[in-house]
Amino acid sequence: MLKWMCAVALAGAAAGPAFAQKTDLPDRPVKLIKPFDQTPIKEGLTALKQGGQCTVQYIVGVDGHAKHITADCTVPEMAPYVTRTVQSGEWDSEITGGEFFDSFPIKQAFKFGTEQAVDPRGEKAPVLVTGLAQKDIERALARVDKEGSCAMKFTVGADGKAKDVAPNCEPAAFNDYIAEAAKQMKFEPGQKGGQPTEWPGLSTTVKLSKPKGS
Repeated sequence: MLKWMCAVALAGAAAGPAFAQKTDLPDRPVKLIKPFDQTPIKEGLTALKQGGQCTVQYIVGVDGHAKHITADCTVPEMAPYVTRTVQSGEWDSEITGGEFFDSFPIKQAFKFGTEQAVDPRGEKAPVLVTGLAQKDIERALARVDKEGSCAMKFTVGADGKAKDVAPNCEPAAFNDYIAEAAKQMKFEPGQKGGQPTEWPGLSTTVKLSKPKGS
């Protein structure tokens, strides 16, 4: 019997936002408000009958929808199905300084397949809801006044919050800022036996780059 699961989504800041619009609303990070429709993934499994994983990268636009979607799949034929799943999501777009912004690129891994393909640590891995906020990235860049990157490792607790964060930034001056920013990340917690559970061993790369012309 085929079984599917959606694995952890990890947000990596790779480039500055591409577009902005004015608003009177308060600052907020990008936030998923309509979960992904998993039907296309189920359709793909039924058609292909192969397990595997897709790593999808996309940007959430000011209209609250995903764009610039790319999918790198171990089963290449699965890419259009996973792309449709990402297109089904809806977000509150990011607001900083009275402007709507496109999000930083978001990377998300989707695991799919047979019973044997399910992650052995649990039945369902955490899913990112709110990633690192752009304003926190910009504050870190302003304070350190250099560009850099972080190989961040962390655990998602049963409460859906990041903990035991090891920023591993280069230069190290970014460590405290990224560790503090990570406290604002929110996840749908991982589940085991139908219950929320702590999920260690997660990682993501955070690239800290100043916008062009700054």
